[in-house]
Amino acid sequence: MKIRIINTEKIKEKYVKDAIQEYTKRLSAYCKVEYVEAKNPTKEITDKSYVIKIDKDGEQLSSEQLAGKIAQLGVSGNSNITIFIGVDNIEADYVLSISRMDIDINILLIIIYEQIYRSYRIIHNAPYHK
Repeated sequence: MKIRIINTEKIKEKYVKDAIQEYTKRLSAYCKVEYVEAKNPTKEITDKSYVIKIDKDGEQLSSEQLAGKIAQLGVSGNSNITIFIGVDNIEADYVLSISRMDIDINILLIIIYEQIYRSYRIIHNAPYHK
């Protein structure tokens, strides 16, 4: 499976870049993850992509439910997932809420990576904590 995370803002903080790098490394055992900073996010959508938009008004899922959704997408032939952060004008297949609260984009990005990693650990019946 290939997961692309699209953000319209430039990440400047080192701790966020370090977290992205660490989770990308951990996830490489399960899928390919690509982080993209895009000024024009609509150009990042391909016909093959299942589009998920992160929005506080979307549906909230538990970690287990998110793992189930990711597993189901893989089984149903959706091997490309594109996740948009900080984009309002994207038509999405699914709208996911991480929280009803406003969250700093840097923290939100780390949470998304962490939850994707947790999902794959759940899917593979592996303990999450090292």
